[in-house]
Amino acid sequence: MDVSIVTSLYGSSRHLPGFLEHLEACLRLLESSGYSAETIIISNSPDRRERRALQAAFDLPWWRNHGRLIVVPRETLYASWNRGLRVSSGSAIAFWNVDDYRNPAAIVEGIQLIREGHSVVGFPYVYLAERRWSRSRVERIVVLEERDKLMRKDPGLDFCLGPFFMFNRQLFSEFGPFDEQFHIVGDYDWQLRVVPHTGLEWGERSGGVFFADGTNLCDTGSPRQLAEQNVLFKRHNLDRAERALDVRAAELFASYRIPVMGASENTPDWSYDRYWRRHQILSRVYRRCRRIAGAPIRLVRSRRRGSR
Repeated sequence: MDVSIVTSLYGSSRHLPGFLEHLEACLRLLESSGYSAETIIISNSPDRRERRALQAAFDLPWWRNHGRLIVVPRETLYASWNRGLRVSSGSAIAFWNVDDYRNPAAIVEGIQLIREGHSVVGFPYVYLAERRWSRSRVERIVVLEERDKLMRKDPGLDFCLGPFFMFNRQLFSEFGPFDEQFHIVGDYDWQLRVVPHTGLEWGERSGGVFFADGTNLCDTGSPRQLAEQNVLFKRHNLDRAERALDVRAAELFASYRIPVMGASENTPDWSYDRYWRRHQILSRVYRRCRRIAGAPIRLVRSRRRGSR
């Protein structure tokens, strides 16, 4: 098998139909280009809509011949990645987040570069951030993460793999699995453990589009992300100033093991994340209500000033 595409799903019903359509088109394109490809989908605690969409796909002979569906209780992203890697058969490995778009041409380029002897391949990509302030007001920010810009980063210090990297499957055996205790920075940790030994090759093609809508695990500045970054700074002796942590985040930091670890038998604790997300939602609702409630007051004040 030339390439295995591994995907971890959780709470993905909104994105799942489009994702399955794009994934099938990608696999068919790879196949028509002369490459063998498979998909490994790990579905974490699927709800009814997810089960229906996945069942409808895997009831078809084509999907059964090109993919494998594994249903598990909720686990961390990196536990699902490890699970998918263990049952995969591709010489090259790629991950595909359900709410992102991967460019099939970049996967082809990645397969070719890995065949040429490169162990880890990164790609330029498009970063699209969307913030919905109200029903009528949506802010979109587009950032081009260009190849030259990414190549200037230090892979022994900065996270530069991005969401669309590919690698030789043998690295899973040589350097061990992803650290499953992490919720957010497991790929950063993997990069710091692996790339200094293997090097990092950059593809020419755009890897795809990374969508950030505020619900992503990464790029939110969440206390968990800050705590996990501090774990990495300490584990890898990085010359970085530690992130400032509040009391709850400091307690979270203390729960992590600093030495490198891989598979974990511990059930992940999601209570902290639920608390933080609930706090974020309530804060957005409060700000929105304050803007709406404050509009009549501002109008009255402006009229009073105008009548003087």
